[in-house]
Formats: sequence, structure tokens, C-alpha cells
Amino acid sequence: MKQIKNLSIALMLVASSAFAQLNATSEYIITNDYPIDNINGRLWVGNFGTNGGSLLNQTEVQTADWSTLITKFRPNTSFGITGGLLDGLTNGERQGAFSVGTAINYSDEGGPQGYTPDTATQFAGQDLYFFAINNGASVWDSANLGGEYRALLIKMNTGFGDGDPATGLLAYDISGGVNTVIIGTGGSDFVATAAVPEPAIGSLLLLGGVAVLAARRRKI
Repeated sequence: MKQIKNLSIALMLVASSAFAQLNATSEYIITNDYPIDNINGRLWVGNFGTNGGSLLNQTEVQTADWSTLITKFRPNTSFGITGGLLDGLTNGERQGAFSVGTAINYSDEGGPQGYTPDTATQFAGQDLYFFAINNGASVWDSANLGGEYRALLIKMNTGFGDGDPATGLLAYDISGGVNTVIIGTGGSDFVATAAVPEPAIGSLLLLGGVAVLAARRRKI
């Protein structure tokens, strides 16, 4: 009887460890010192790509037209924005944890887990974008984004954590000082949105990054 109990406990511990690896988290602290151009809506956290496929790299995100880009968005979580500031800030900061799916290097029947977005919940170790938009819907649905919006898209210098608790707290600052602003403008002490069309209108080359540099070169 004792052996059976010991075996049961061992199996429970293994199962608990596997469950934890499949539901890994990444602790964060977000700094939002400067309002996002007085936007009221939602800040989405995620990246761009295809579940069961691959992520778009930074160049692909920068050069994609708006209607294509939003259909490729992979949402992880979101926060409300009031007056350009995240809801729930304490002294300009918000702290919590992102659910990142299976931790990097965890092995299952499919082999070691890598960075590929195998499922809609797999974010460990991947690129991370902040996507603010003047739409307060708390459920992501690109098909419902009709009309013109103000939006801000930033590729953060720090990506999603690898799901290892030892990695510790990851810092994200909503500014253009250390990150790459793809839609909108930003510096070390400000961020501003840009107008984007309703998806059905079609192509709009995203302003920012490569597009802005190209425009500057044409003026020279």
C-alpha cells in the first residue's frame, strides 16, 4: 500500500511539473510615464504571425499593409487605456505576468519546445509588440475593426520571457527611446498615434521605421 501511495505521489508531482511547463508565465513591469497621445481604448500585447507556422520578422511587420497586418496579429493579453494611460497603474507602472504557453526547451512527445508559435497560446521567447488602438473592445476580432482609428504599434526591445522563473522580472517602457515605433511616432519622453484606415480600404504602407527613413532620403 505504501509503495502505491509513493508511486501516486510521484506521478502527481510529474504531472504537476508538466502542467506548469505547459502553462508557463513571464513576469513583467510596464512603465507608462507619458500618455499615448490621449488615446482611449485598448493596449494589446502580442506579435504577428501564423499559429502553427512562423512569426513575421520586424521588416515584414514594417512593410505590411494595414489590412494584412491586423489579420496576422496574435493577441496575448490586453489592458484598458484611459486618457492615454494604462488602467491600473501605480506610480506610472503596472506589474503582473504574461501567460506564455510552453516554456522554452521543455520536451514533450513532439520534442524540445522552440520559439515557433505552434499554437495560439505559445509566446515563450518570441518578439513582443505593444499595439494601442482607439477601440475599447476587450476581445480581439480584426473583422470588427471598421472605420478609421488612431493606433500606435511599438516593437519592444524586450520580448516575451522564456517561461523560466529564474529569468525574473522583464521591463517594458512605453516609449520610442529604446524601442522601435512602427505605427505612430515616439521618443524618450513621448509617444503619439497615427491614423490607420478601416481594414476593408486596403493598403496603407505603415509609417515608421523603414518607411520614414525612405521618405527622408527622397527629400535629400
